[in-house]
Amino acid sequence: MSDKSQEILRDRYLHLWLQVVKTQPDSTIHLHSNTVVKGKLCATDSENNRFRVDRLESPLGVYEKAVIRGTDINWIEWFLS
Repeated sequence: MSDKSQEILRDRYLHLWLQVVKTQPDSTIHLHSNTVVKGKLCATDSENNRFRVDRLESPLGVYEKAVIRGTDINWIEWFLS
């Protein structure tokens, strides 16, 4: 892959996460063992090792603020407007 292609992909990737932080979309997060949680996706660190979620609805209850490890996440669904 050329340097220009890598630069374009990196730029798109950064714009994606910038949009997520700006809009803080309601998200469905699929974890290991078929566990599904929901909440407002607020932020991630630079390597996607941790995800900040507000109003996390889990099988154990609702947490006002939570951090989910990236290694625990299979995939995330959200809708950007």
